[in-house]
Amino acid sequence: MMSRFKKYLGLAFVGAASIAAVSSAAPTKPNWLTTVTLTDQGSHIVGNPAAPIKVVEYLSYTCGHCATFEAKDAPVLKTQYVATGKASLEIRNMVLNAYDLTASVLARCGGKDRFFGNQKHLMATQAVWMGKTGNISATTKAKLQAEDYHGFMAGAYTELGLGPIMQQRGVTPTQAKTCLADKASLKAVIDMTDAGAALGVQGTPSFLVNGKLQDHVHSFAELKAVLK
Repeated sequence: MMSRFKKYLGLAFVGAASIAAVSSAAPTKPNWLTTVTLTDQGSHIVGNPAAPIKVVEYLSYTCGHCATFEAKDAPVLKTQYVATGKASLEIRNMVLNAYDLTASVLARCGGKDRFFGNQKHLMATQAVWMGKTGNISATTKAKLQAEDYHGFMAGAYTELGLGPIMQQRGVTPTQAKTCLADKASLKAVIDMTDAGAALGVQGTPSFLVNGKLQDHVHSFAELKAVLK
């Protein structure tokens, strides 16, 4: 078994009875939520790559607290800090189990610009597909025992009902199976998990702020105090 499953333009027209002048409106500020970067390690960053505050979230797709943070706290973090360029948010995997591994690889389907939407959807439907772990067949379990991770993920994709869930994101079964067979994606997810363990990450969600692990931070309220 691999070690611990080794992110107007506008013109203002000013006129008078006898004169007319044209002036440019102040430049619009960029919305950094549309900027997604894939790092050399395979993690995803949303926001200004040069932001003065760099937040890293280690998460698991099977973690209930992570799903809560994604639904309630991440939108506030993104609106108040990421969209404005004050901070960037990087997502790194901390794989806790084989189901998590499957979802982690599926989240990467469709390229970097699809990642954060995929993540949000997988977290929002977490209770649905995690509620079907009892459907995992002996054949699929055997693949895991044999360390055939690609085989296990292909089986889990079907048996957990992840097919229809990913199709809601525009990912066809053929595309999903291709993603699950991608060796580079599997390696990236496992390597991030191992790197997180080496940093001392012990639970999810866990956060780094400008490279420093914040052991006590598990919500936006706690994170905001650090960001100030």
